[in-house]
Amino acid sequence: MSVFDLGSVISAHAWSPDRTRVAVSLNDEDVIIYKNADKDDVSKWEKEHILKGHSMVVCGIDWSPLTNKIVTCSHDVNAFVWTYEGRSQKWQPSLSILRINRAALQCRWSPDGTKFAVASGSKVVPVCYYESAQDWWISKMIKKHKSTVIDVAWHPNSQILATASSDFKCRIFSAYVATLEETPAETFFGNISRFSFGEPITEFDSSNGWVESVAWSPSGDLLAFAGHDSSVSLVSFASGQPVCMTIKSNSLPYTCLTFLADNVLVAAGYDYVPDIYQANGKRWAYIGCADDRSSGEKKQVASNNMFASSKAMWSNKVKTGKTENDGGASIKTKHSNVITDICLYGDTNRLRSFDAFSTSGNDGKLILWKMPAIKKAVPSIQL
Repeated sequence: MSVFDLGSVISAHAWSPDRTRVAVSLNDEDVIIYKNADKDDVSKWEKEHILKGHSMVVCGIDWSPLTNKIVTCSHDVNAFVWTYEGRSQKWQPSLSILRINRAALQCRWSPDGTKFAVASGSKVVPVCYYESAQDWWISKMIKKHKSTVIDVAWHPNSQILATASSDFKCRIFSAYVATLEETPAETFFGNISRFSFGEPITEFDSSNGWVESVAWSPSGDLLAFAGHDSSVSLVSFASGQPVCMTIKSNSLPYTCLTFLADNVLVAAGYDYVPDIYQANGKRWAYIGCADDRSSGEKKQVASNNMFASSKAMWSNKVKTGKTENDGGASIKTKHSNVITDICLYGDTNRLRSFDAFSTSGNDGKLILWKMPAIKKAVPSIQL
């Protein structure tokens, strides 16, 4: 495990294909690319490039492992595709007109690197692809949402898109662009060419709150989404028909999800820690927390999660007029604020199982979690 304190709020991060560089947004309009990011000592990291072009906070970054292009999106309702030019040794931006009038919130490259999707406050998802005849990135709209789209996730076949929305629903859409893709994919819903672009395929309403995040498993046979009601829902398509299972967590809500393998899911958010869920046959269950909570001073208030600690604090304030709990309680977790982003650490183009992931959050820390530390905290994990 490696903890990198960058000294500011981190709104998004993404690793280069070889993991020697990382692109980070420090909650402002710029994106900083650090080199030597494979070093465990953050003092050896160097600012190699600063990507300038946005005029408001950059809230989404994704780095394609196939094309080495970076896509960024911002509250300024724009998205840029950044291409590295070896001759000038600079990243050159290409503006994509999203045609939205509310903030862009998240952006994701398709696994084949030909398209990217943007979640937005305009209740739509622009799916952008490069039009060589016009020499720019054009967008096609996925609609049907009744409120803000918070997150998006591509199926491994690059032709199906899942969305998480604040209208309490997770939806699956066709993102097949006939003029761009030669071969329509065979899916659990039949040939994708049956559906027109942007046509809703199915939807799930098992969350009793905003759907904060959504993720596909490496095989594409499982879909996970997190609700603001502290729930995690897992949908299996292995039988040909979607079967949804919902787990109510004892923690505060999750803001981000990722699969390490088809049988292991990582969820993180307002509890400051990455929780691990694992499948045993067809049943999923919480098996532990990747954070062994060994940092910080000894906790003076016994609690299993941050909710209990917060409850004790407010209860004490009502009784005594103080916010301290018997002298104060230190935070023992590695993160000391909300985790807002999670990324797989490995060759996402080839691997179907990962033994490391990274998290970043509002405490300005970027933490790399590797299997030895995870295994120590969660001995029952099986990859």
